[in-house]
Amino acid sequence: MKSVSKTKRSTKNKRALASKVQAQEVTVIGPLKASALRDVLWETLNDVRTNQMQANRADAVATQAREILRTIKTQLNVASAAKRGVPKDIIMFAES
Repeated sequence: MKSVSKTKRSTKNKRALASKVQAQEVTVIGPLKASALRDVLWETLNDVRTNQMQANRADAVATQAREILRTIKTQLNVASAAKRGVPKDIIMFAES
């Protein structure tokens, strides 16, 4: 009976594909503020207009912005329904 020797699979092709992937720039904003969100959205719009950013990436940025605003709106509705004051984090988001 022959012994089965296990050989390592070739990873040559995987390395070739991994080296072709380019790193994309990521815009990092500081503390979450309405003005910072507005600035990022404006820069994104201008980048799409000048073909510096692909439309699908800009769509992802806009989707995240909509989710942030939807969350803020929900928090305001809950505070209003509970007849409580507006949370400090929402005030900081809007005013600073």
